[in-house]
Amino acid sequence: MNWAEVNGLSLHYRLEGPEDAPPLVLIHELGGTLASWDRAMPFIQSRRTLRWDWRGAGLSEKIRGDLSIDAVTADLAGLLDAVGFDGSVDIAGTALGGGVALAFAARAPERVRRLVVSSPAVGGASGIEAMLRARADEVERDGMRPQVDTSLDRSYLPKFRTDPAAFAEYRARWIANDPASYASHNRMLAGMDERANLAKIACPTLVLAGSDDGLLTPSAMREIADAIPDAEFRELATGHFLAVNTPSLFAEAALPFLDAG
Repeated sequence: MNWAEVNGLSLHYRLEGPEDAPPLVLIHELGGTLASWDRAMPFIQSRRTLRWDWRGAGLSEKIRGDLSIDAVTADLAGLLDAVGFDGSVDIAGTALGGGVALAFAARAPERVRRLVVSSPAVGGASGIEAMLRARADEVERDGMRPQVDTSLDRSYLPKFRTDPAAFAEYRARWIANDPASYASHNRMLAGMDERANLAKIACPTLVLAGSDDGLLTPSAMREIADAIPDAEFRELATGHFLAVNTPSLFAEAALPFLDAG
């Protein structure tokens, strides 16, 4: 296991794969950790893969108070420097991790070669802001456990719980989130709006939507794709967390696109 001091915080990360292989950064979802990519990793053996726990998530240093998308993207830039990824990298992100990926590509276009985002959360008038703020208040007051089933019934649908052990592990990790940090993550998403920055993204981009995603619908994801210059759009038979719900489908859709060019 590895940690890096980035922007005054201790960030936990994992670097895997051949040292001379093309670099790929994986960004987890709201409520997730770098372990959210575990079931997808067997499909990504030919890449030098970096995944990390955002500030406040997993084993990274916990946070209190307000958080901004600018801070999270700055963390990614600092972590790339810390691990020696000096040139451009490919990035894949899911849900809010997809929103972070898009925000980073808009702010540092020279550092992103190709980009795949599934159900990216970019804020704005997405219709889930009230839910996010209410959930933040509730976990601060009562802890994570009372919210787990309500939250996962939205994002990790029963039809995708085909591996009971994998779902049980995911649920346990979700409950183990730090409530104050998780509340900050929710409020960040509720208050952010990256829509105006999408036009700044200069790299080839693939936007993936889940036909069973009731939080961020395929039509909303198509609007995001339409706002990114020359982005491609695909709808897949998956849920809100593509790489978690259907890791093989993630590999089938994302890896050929990333390997192109």
